[in-house]
Amino acid sequence: MKRYGLYGLVSVGIVGLIGGIWWLLAHPTEGGFGPSFFISTGIFLLVFAAISLRWMHETAAALLGAAAVWLVHYIGGTFFPNLHIIDFEESMAFVDWNVIWLIMGMMIFMAMFSETGAINWVAFRIFRLAKGNAWLLMMSLVILTGVLSTFLNNLTAILLLVPLSIEIAQTVGIHPFTFVIPEVLASNIGGAATIIGDPPGTIVGSHLGLSFGEYLVNMAPIAILSMVPFLIIIGWLYRRELAGAKVQFSPTLVVRLEADALITDVPLLRKAGLVGLLMMILFLTGDYFGGMPPAVIALSGAAILVAWVRPDMHRMLREVDWTTLIFFIGIFVLVGGLEATGVIAWIAGIIGDLAGDNLSLATVLMVWLPGFASGIVDNIPFTVAALPVSDFLTAMIPGAENMVLYWALILGADLGGNSTIIGSAPNIVAVGLLGQAGYRLGFGRFMRDGVPVTIVTLLLATVWLLVRY
Repeated sequence: MKRYGLYGLVSVGIVGLIGGIWWLLAHPTEGGFGPSFFISTGIFLLVFAAISLRWMHETAAALLGAAAVWLVHYIGGTFFPNLHIIDFEESMAFVDWNVIWLIMGMMIFMAMFSETGAINWVAFRIFRLAKGNAWLLMMSLVILTGVLSTFLNNLTAILLLVPLSIEIAQTVGIHPFTFVIPEVLASNIGGAATIIGDPPGTIVGSHLGLSFGEYLVNMAPIAILSMVPFLIIIGWLYRRELAGAKVQFSPTLVVRLEADALITDVPLLRKAGLVGLLMMILFLTGDYFGGMPPAVIALSGAAILVAWVRPDMHRMLREVDWTTLIFFIGIFVLVGGLEATGVIAWIAGIIGDLAGDNLSLATVLMVWLPGFASGIVDNIPFTVAALPVSDFLTAMIPGAENMVLYWALILGADLGGNSTIIGSAPNIVAVGLLGQAGYRLGFGRFMRDGVPVTIVTLLLATVWLLVRY
């Protein structure tokens, strides 16, 4: 009898829930908290959970979320107007195509440049110059990663350097974590320096229409400054491994490393180097040419190099990370749904109420909230979601027109991405590369290094923003 009573209670609950949903669909609510508000929020949170908890590939989750938004809008909205979220044409307006084209252009360029073997050659020269000094070897590889993340992008830097670093670590008898984890952390810090270095910076810079030079002047100083405490922290964290390690040059392994570190295509290197130099000049001088967007420069450089080199286009385009580009588009659509249903304005209102007219407090919140959130979820979708919040606060708070809240968002997302494995794309990719080599990097092991670096660099970034702006 108790069982039937329980079944009856559950049945009544289900019927009540269905009835409540039906009533909510049939009766519009005021203040923006209608069905579309909650459904768009629920879809976004489910996608976040799927990405963060690794239920499915992040691109599949973002694409499924975008499809859910459209299906609810068109099918559900046909029967219940309260379910209208955002239609296809409107959602395309929320996709930042400058970001998509910029990343695509850089991917095509780097796909050709990587075939020259130049990066491996530089890394091997560093290995030989270390001459048995493990500390110098680690610091050199880490700094190289930070520099490459600045001028290429941090994901490319990790893809190029981590496999070689694992091989070098095995050669010299040091655990690969000693090189790889600091390289990942350096990539997120160095990537903040330029508009092409890290996706959060690319997203915000494109949204604001910033030139390469404008972004560089504001972000490069704090990125470089953040490298100082970072190097001190990792030097201390790995003091025992480095003190007990003496680089041993096994002749067989050195020969193998050297064979992988040859300049394989000198003519291609010359052409890619010249085109890359011209791209960098245009990045720095784009303001003098009608505010040429970085996306135009990246695509033009890629197109010129393709026309000059004439590679196999089918093979070259397979090198483009289409999954990342589709991921971006899906996330932009999801955030468009949040903005169209009033979710973004509601969140911005809460932060605005906390900050009031206090620009300093708003700056602190815009550093630390993204910094904390980026350790829980990937910093790319969080940046896209938080960008309209920065827009709202910049328009409402006196003095915020100096764009300090946007710089705070970039620094919070970039530096906060260092705290956990899932904080940024380079972290996830590095874990995968280590796994392929037979090394399992756990969540807690990464946090041992990432959390102190994140806290110190976020503190430094907060002080920098409050003093400078």
